[in-house]
Amino acid sequence: MQPRQPSQTEAQPQKAPDRCPYCNSLRITTKGTRLKKLERVQLYRCRSCGRRFTPGPVALRNKTYPVREILDAITFYNRGYLLAETGAQISSRYGHRVHPSTISRWLDAHKRLATYRRLRERGVKLYTPPQTIRTFKLYHRQVYEFAYHRPKLALLRDGALDDKRKGDARFAPLAEFLESVPTTCPHNLFQSESSQRGSQLGASFIAMDRLVVNAKQNIATETAALVLPTVGSNYERHPKLQRFMLANDSCTVAMEVPIWLAESDIAHLEKQYGIELAPKTGEARSITGHIDFVQVRNGAIHILDYKPDARTNKPIAQLTIYALALTRLVPGLKLFDIKCAWFNEDEYCEFFPRTALLRIKR
Repeated sequence: MQPRQPSQTEAQPQKAPDRCPYCNSLRITTKGTRLKKLERVQLYRCRSCGRRFTPGPVALRNKTYPVREILDAITFYNRGYLLAETGAQISSRYGHRVHPSTISRWLDAHKRLATYRRLRERGVKLYTPPQTIRTFKLYHRQVYEFAYHRPKLALLRDGALDDKRKGDARFAPLAEFLESVPTTCPHNLFQSESSQRGSQLGASFIAMDRLVVNAKQNIATETAALVLPTVGSNYERHPKLQRFMLANDSCTVAMEVPIWLAESDIAHLEKQYGIELAPKTGEARSITGHIDFVQVRNGAIHILDYKPDARTNKPIAQLTIYALALTRLVPGLKLFDIKCAWFNEDEYCEFFPRTALLRIKR
């Protein structure tokens, strides 16, 4: 069953802005609504400069069609539907007709963020639209939506995911691991109260003095800035961004990927790097977690974590543990092949986890 769409007389759910887009002030308040052709949008007023505005990227504020409708159309098309079929899906969901030529213009306008379009023709030959993305519910103390993109994994296995590195199939074992997760994941480990979560472990094993974190803006920050303002519920923002990137960019191959380390894995890593990942309690230790995004690009595997408070919340230890876990779960994978990052709409912060574990040479 499709979720109920708000009527034209209702203000569309959206993320409230944090700052005024004109003067950057935090002193903003709601100020009525505006009825557009196909939606009613919430207006805001800045109490510092007095200007009224609608939230979201400036380039999308005065569009005829709602942004969420445009994003849904791009996603339907990249999942393999034809332009006419995409228009039919949008018409069924939103209750008005959208011409295929309009959808084509949307695709051209957002080709920088929807880079899977260059792989789409190969993807539709491998899987039908309903088969393109496989999704599994994981009941790990809370419900996680693990999903992977089947055409991208097939291309990754053949060394054809990255046009600049054709024939490079080094990360084919990652595809095998992701496809095996539903049957090999030790779900009882995630449900155990004694298992430690990677996000809750301390950073004492990190060599912070050697760590270099590069902050920048990239496709991930631009995508977050486009997608997140269209979602009114805090609970839905995170998965909405994940689903959009999984379907539409060319390098996100999976989301909410479970990782785990048993006692033998922890002991091996502690000996290899001369660190202590988790305190010894006399009982068998285990560490679990879920990776928000797994990407393959530029000859490396990228582990990404979305953090709304990215400027102050720096999950360096958490991401490093995820990287270490992948080296134990994916045969042949080295820490040298992995980069980690956390991001939000404004900033993307990345580092090499191997630099966080450099041992002091005596």
